[in-house]
Amino acid sequence: MACSHNKIGYYSEAEVQEALIRSHIRFVKAASNYYRCLDCDEYHLTSQGVRHPLLNDPTVQERIKKEQLHQDWSSRFGKR
Repeated sequence: MACSHNKIGYYSEAEVQEALIRSHIRFVKAASNYYRCLDCDEYHLTSQGVRHPLLNDPTVQERIKKEQLHQDWSSRFGKR
């Protein structure tokens, strides 16, 4: 079902959690949480509201730092 909010939809909570982490790896102004849309019944990322507790997990924080560092070095050498 198409969403009237024109946002990317994620079918499962696991999928949107991965997208939330990836947004922190890729973007300076990253999404802070997600919600289940009443229009399309899918999950969407949002920068509104409180920061999701998943982002405070030490394992997740370490993963974000490592992948940001890898992305930084890849861009320095022209690789993607």
